[in-house]
Amino acid sequence: MRLLISIFILSTCGCPAPASPTSSTKAPAATEAPSVVGTWSGGEISNTDLDDSIRTELIKLEAGFVTGQHEARSNGLNALIGEKVLEAEVAKRSMADIQALLKAEVNDKVVAPTDEEIATFYKVMARQMGGRTLEEVRPAIIGEITRRATAERFEAYMGELRKTYKVNLSLPQPQMPRIPISADDDPFIGPADAPVTIVQFAEFQCPYCGKAKEIIDQVMEKYPNKIKMVHRDFPLSFHDRAIPAAVAANCAGEQGQYWPMYEVLMSNQRALTESDLSGYAIKLGVDMDKWNTCRKDPAQEKEVQADFEDGSRAGVQGTPAFFINGIFLNGAVPLEKFTAIIDAELAG
Repeated sequence: MRLLISIFILSTCGCPAPASPTSSTKAPAATEAPSVVGTWSGGEISNTDLDDSIRTELIKLEAGFVTGQHEARSNGLNALIGEKVLEAEVAKRSMADIQALLKAEVNDKVVAPTDEEIATFYKVMARQMGGRTLEEVRPAIIGEITRRATAERFEAYMGELRKTYKVNLSLPQPQMPRIPISADDDPFIGPADAPVTIVQFAEFQCPYCGKAKEIIDQVMEKYPNKIKMVHRDFPLSFHDRAIPAAVAANCAGEQGQYWPMYEVLMSNQRALTESDLSGYAIKLGVDMDKWNTCRKDPAQEKEVQADFEDGSRAGVQGTPAFFINGIFLNGAVPLEKFTAIIDAELAG
């Protein structure tokens, strides 16, 4: 029956089918006893030497396994408890089976899209229609709108059932491996002695960093006085304005205006020309002579490069990347990913 529920969810939300489970239930154990794994005429390399040389890579692999295993258990728990409350509701209402219940509470409650909704959808998705007219794609649009509405109704109904049956999930957050990472002397917001430190590697030309900022703002609001958020620069080679923007922010920081400049740059990621940067600095009221002198100082770009090298050593390969008390979190992930780790850190 759990497979039936999963198929229903997939058919309504368009999620990819889950990967087939493997027979392994835990990560392969590392070699414990020291042993020689390589020699040359002048010496030898032990497995300990090898592991030390790729410590960060091994930690990331372990973190990936632990995270994947936890997500699989979490998804399994949600599916299992969903099955149980649906079965309980079927029994309470003396219905034939879960399919009948879902038909009555989900499918039958989804109304057909209006002409206005169809036209709006077509307008928004016009570029993906390949030049086809509204009438040509109308059946497909109706199907897609209906699919989305069905998925929303299904989630809403499951939420109703969870409240009715007082569902409580208490799957513990796993112990995550930590990657040693320094906050250096980079700018931060929040208390210096906060129990949770988030070190962010990002850059101002990366659109995903802009999206991630919205999540970080929510994190800072959700945990007042609990988070120290550090920004470290990680300019990507294919973003030609990433370094100039980073230097512009750091030099504004020399005058106590780092975070106002940070806000402006993250909000204007497509407008980072020299004139744009100067315009932002003028509006912030910085001393332009000092700011321009600072920007010409080779030490500023060197500092940006030092951040990049520290991030690379810690395993950062793209932006944004976060280390929450050393726990690696990659990409513009949803708020729930942050809160799961932060809640566990604060509880521990």
